[in-house]
Formats: sequence, C-alpha cells, structure tokens
Amino acid sequence: MPSQGFSPETFAFLADLKANNSKEWFDAHKPDYQRVVKKPADALRADLAERLSALTGLETASKQFRINRDLRFSKDKTPYNAHIRMAFWPKGKAFEGRDAQPPSFFVSFEPGHIRLGTGCMAFSKAALGSYLQALESGGGGEIAGLLSALEANGFERSTPDLAKAPRGFPKDHAHTDLARHKGLAVWTTITDTAPATGDKTATFLVDTWKPTLAFWSWLLDLSRTA
Repeated sequence: MPSQGFSPETFAFLADLKANNSKEWFDAHKPDYQRVVKKPADALRADLAERLSALTGLETASKQFRINRDLRFSKDKTPYNAHIRMAFWPKGKAFEGRDAQPPSFFVSFEPGHIRLGTGCMAFSKAALGSYLQALESGGGGEIAGLLSALEANGFERSTPDLAKAPRGFPKDHAHTDLARHKGLAVWTTITDTAPATGDKTATFLVDTWKPTLAFWSWLLDLSRTA
C-alpha cells in the first residue's frame, strides 16, 4: 500500500532536533517524533522495499538506522542523529553474513536536504578481489562508462579510499583511479525537500534511483561471482 510519506513537519522536527540535541528536549517532544518521523518512516520504508523489489526483480531487505547515536567511541556526545537514514538490499544467502556488503540503495533525510545513493559502502574481501580483477581484465571500461553517465546525470562518485592503486595492480593501467576504491557508490543531494512530502514521496525517490539501476546491477553481478 502506498505510504503517505513525510510532511514539512518532519523536516522541521529534524532541524529543531539538530538545534536542541539533548535527551531533555527529545523526551519533551517524543510524541512529535512518533507522529511526524517514526510512523511515517516505518510506512515509507515498507513502501520503498516493495517498489525496489518490483524495480530490481529481487525481494528486498531494508533497515532504518537508529535515532540514538552510538557514543562509545565518539568524542561528539550529542545523543541523537538529526536525520532519518534507510538502506535497501537484495535478500539471499549471497548477501548475508558479517562480511557481506551487498549493493544497496541508500537515502538520508536531513534538515534542508535529502542525500540519496546507490552502491557498496565497502566491498567484502572476496568482492574486492573480483572488483580489481574485473578492472584489470577489461571490465573497467564498462564500469567507468556507467559512472561517467551517472556523473553527467547529477551524481557524484564516492571518494577513493586509497592514495594510489593497491600493490600488484598495474600502475600504467587505464583504470588505476578506480582501483583506489575499496567500495564504490554514487550519491546525489536533493536540496528541495518538497518532493519528499505527501503521497508521492516513494515514487519520487524510486524515480531518482532508477538511473543508477545499471550500476547497481553491475555491482550485483560482481557480488554474486565473488
């Protein structure tokens, strides 16, 4: 069933939380959180998972990240995340386990903008090996072409993890720059939050993801052969 999406109040709540990030403020406004964030986010996540299953042809798993921040190893002790983040990935044994990093669709609703992406945040060890092998053996041209098309469509490539290509990768290879990635994703920032309000929210998000489908499929094939 289509969700009703978020409302302008959702983004106003996130902005207020960012400005008043304390347990006291949050406790006092918890009914607002449940009404304008938690309930619509749960419905939207289910709606998006269903739509992405239809788009990809694969049953989709999903996760919404907790509003509470993990403070154990952080110098920043503000208790809450002033954003709503979700991830969606294909179900199946190939995408399970501690080391699994399946190709995913990501979205982050933040005060004043939406951040949306597709890809693998970090390849598993096996997938990284397959990725480098694909680059070296001729697959680099295909993925470079997909990335160039997405960049022309307003997406940006994730930042390389390494200053130079890993040991063993040919230094004079045409796709040395791509070999510097230990994960690969594309992102776009949407500064107008109005399309993410009302019952067209899910349609708008899936339409924004659609240009990344070929890139997602390339990563999917990579993870299946790893």
